[in-house]
Amino acid sequence: MTDYNKQNPNQQSKAENLLSSFNAKFEWIEKIPTTQLPAKYFAILVGLILVVIAWKFIAVGKVESDMAKKLENERALITQQAREYADQQYVKEEERFGQVLSWAVRGELIRNNIDQIDQYLSEIVRMKDTERVVLISESGQLLVSTDKRLEEAKGAEIFPKEILNLQKISVKSDVDGKKILVVPVMGLNKKIATLVVSYKQPKF
Repeated sequence: MTDYNKQNPNQQSKAENLLSSFNAKFEWIEKIPTTQLPAKYFAILVGLILVVIAWKFIAVGKVESDMAKKLENERALITQQAREYADQQYVKEEERFGQVLSWAVRGELIRNNIDQIDQYLSEIVRMKDTERVVLISESGQLLVSTDKRLEEAKGAEIFPKEILNLQKISVKSDVDGKKILVVPVMGLNKKIATLVVSYKQPKF
């Protein structure tokens, strides 16, 4: 082996140079475990990481809060629109009901058939949430009442003039704590009476 090395000094020198060059390239890897950052830079790095994490939580929380507020506002708007639509539909249905009731009562009233009107109104008061129905003449006389406690009362004592003077079918809220349907009963040329249907106010 020694003779071989003596005979090939150039090859041995090349191998040593290659190994030395290889070791030099990877010398920095050996230094990594022994390299330490100064405490000041380490503290700054940790601080930056904490700031980024905190900012992320704050940003996410704000986005979630904004989304929750937006959804709540949209829900409130949809609820309000639904209630308004339901109220409009309710008023339309009550106006149709009042129109039919007005026609039925007018025919019997013209024939002075008070007993038949009393039967009509007694059936109506059995409807859900209906408390009482009264028929008041144009002169203010109470003609029919499903509440027998009012039989001796005068129309103006039950409802104010602005209610009894209405000339078209109307739905009024919070009249003496009640919701009412006011139905003018028209004769051939003028109003001859007013029907008032009182309902229980819905509880919220």
